[in-house]
Amino acid sequence: MDRMSCRSLGIWGLLLVLFVLVSPLSCPAHETLNPNIIKFGVFPYKSPKTIIEMYGPLAAYLEKKLGKKIKISSAADANSFLEKARNDEYDLLLAALPVYYKLRSSGYKAIARGIPTFHGVAIVRKDSEIKTIEQLKGKKVAAIGGFSFAGYYFLLPLLEEKGIDPQKDVDIQFLGKVDSVIYGVVNKKYDAGLFRFDALELPAFTEIREQVRVIVRSSEIPQFPFVVKKGMDESTITAIQKTLSELSPDRPEEQEILKGMQVKKIIVATDADYDLFYEQIKDTDYFGKP
Repeated sequence: MDRMSCRSLGIWGLLLVLFVLVSPLSCPAHETLNPNIIKFGVFPYKSPKTIIEMYGPLAAYLEKKLGKKIKISSAADANSFLEKARNDEYDLLLAALPVYYKLRSSGYKAIARGIPTFHGVAIVRKDSEIKTIEQLKGKKVAAIGGFSFAGYYFLLPLLEEKGIDPQKDVDIQFLGKVDSVIYGVVNKKYDAGLFRFDALELPAFTEIREQVRVIVRSSEIPQFPFVVKKGMDESTITAIQKTLSELSPDRPEEQEILKGMQVKKIIVATDADYDLFYEQIKDTDYFGKP
């Protein structure tokens, strides 16, 4: 095997070690109790590779500023992420909104959020005959999942307003990841796809942007909150808030970190900042599940 191949395997091996997907045994007891290690869990709304690209630089920045080791990880899917969070396998999280609301009862609380807001969209191929949401009746639609407002729930009342039963009149299939939804539409496996619109701004989708168009978008949605577990000491919380909120778009290196996360700035936040949006989604099916 040549030197370059070995190097490539080494890099991907390192990423695999850093990005723990499923095993609850990956966090030994000494790490769980070590105050110099912060386990940063990122909700698995994109592929593992994309999440590493988006949040790896932030983890490195936090590590440098806080003087603590930041271990970035995620989970195989939304349910396992929720379970791992409830088992205290994360200290700091970036959580999808419905998942964050569920974690409140376990003592997790919001400490920061990105700005500005974003939108959920329904896209179709540019050459599709579908122009309106009424034309989704009888069609095959790719969605993120029952845990996603931007990638599922926002469309349901819009369909119902048009006399379309989302459960009976549209074939909605959950794919779990933004990447899968986008490529599913582009490759003609699905007639339409639902996800957060700013995903199309990622470098990975530069060429794809010209192949799709939006037929409907949601109202404004708050960015995923940065959340900490119950019991984290206030000095660490304050240090994390300060470090995140001091990221400046005026400093090139930090601008790249913000751009990679698709936000312009990060500001200090509390649970109260998310209460209003909760009123919009609290009656969805997701909150009827454990």
